[in-house]
Amino acid sequence: MDSIHDLAPEIQKRIDGFGGILRDEGFSRPEVKNVTGMLYGMLKSPGVHVSGMVRALGEPITPKKTWERLSRNLRREGLWERLTAANIRRKRRKVRGKRYCIIDVSDIQKPEAVKMEGLSRVRDGDGSGGGDRVIGSGYWWLNGVMADGSGIVPVYSEIYSLDYEGRVSENGKIIRVTEMVHEVHPEAVYVLDRGGDRSVIFAALLDGGKRFVVRCQGQRSLRLHSDSGKETNIEETARRTKPSCRWKSLRNGEVFEVGLRRVYLGENPLWLVVSRRSRGGMSWYLTNVEGSRRAVMETVMEAYGLRWRVEEYHRQVKQDYNLEGIRLRTYGAIKNMAALVMVAASFCALLPENLVIKLLVSSLRLPRRRLSDIPCYPYYMITAAVARALEHAVKRRPIPLGIRKRNCLQLNLQLKGS
Repeated sequence: MDSIHDLAPEIQKRIDGFGGILRDEGFSRPEVKNVTGMLYGMLKSPGVHVSGMVRALGEPITPKKTWERLSRNLRREGLWERLTAANIRRKRRKVRGKRYCIIDVSDIQKPEAVKMEGLSRVRDGDGSGGGDRVIGSGYWWLNGVMADGSGIVPVYSEIYSLDYEGRVSENGKIIRVTEMVHEVHPEAVYVLDRGGDRSVIFAALLDGGKRFVVRCQGQRSLRLHSDSGKETNIEETARRTKPSCRWKSLRNGEVFEVGLRRVYLGENPLWLVVSRRSRGGMSWYLTNVEGSRRAVMETVMEAYGLRWRVEEYHRQVKQDYNLEGIRLRTYGAIKNMAALVMVAASFCALLPENLVIKLLVSSLRLPRRRLSDIPCYPYYMITAAVARALEHAVKRRPIPLGIRKRNCLQLNLQLKGS
């Protein structure tokens, strides 16, 4: 089994490979150097503090000079957009390998910050519960994650303030995520929670020919027949829909009674899928996925059943990279840092399976060396294993120019033994 020292060069090579992709995407040499440097520092010492990246890089110049260079690059206007576009094009094949694009809005709370640009009043998702809404100072945080039963691929991450940006809506930002993914993966199914139950979003998805699964609220009304103008409340329709099959969750084994019926949103025919828990809770979803009635129900339940992965992604990024500890004053730098965190998380998510197993075993994350010890969401372990591997990375001594010239001009012959 390879030691942790032997695996560090493989991680470094992949970081350098990402730099080559950025050069192909039109990034300048200074931009490539700074982005790959911050990515290396973030992977070696997970966190969003520039000072931590400086210490992780350990460049042979004063830390202040490195900090000034990285901070100056973080303030580049529009860097996060170019980085997000380059990242999603880079993993085109991986994105197409996963069927569902889960889009969700979270929050970044900064209760003590006063000098960060763009601070606004946002709902605290961790503090709100039981019908009580806790409003704090911070930013909204929009994420897009490709997912299936085997894992996730982060493709979009943006911290934003609607008050600061002015004529920008949350609907427009969500639609923008679907457009970016649609260019790479036209067959993707977009999964949204009740916050996505908005007429503007439905219209954009339907006009763009995109497939979706949206969990709806109880206020929407739909037509039950194509030749009728009468609209019926969606919750009332859901309660009258009889279950026709059972669905067992792969996550916790819970069994749901599932039914569906045809409904109409304007002139668009959709499926209303209704799920009932064994404890009595009920949810309803609108979708335009195609297939048999049973296939539609299974797709909806599978798609929404994977939504927990984006919630776990939110928690992991906040915990491993301390995203809520971000300390940048300018609004552009804050948005750029969120994109860099997404790139670091996707870097860990896209490591080959055989390399991941070696990393987990060599870093003692699997003390019993059993694959069954790897959890269904392994990215906490992978992030820690990559950081441990880079801690053992050693910069190789450069070969002197004279020896390199000699080796280049020397004739090397493959001699066959007698």
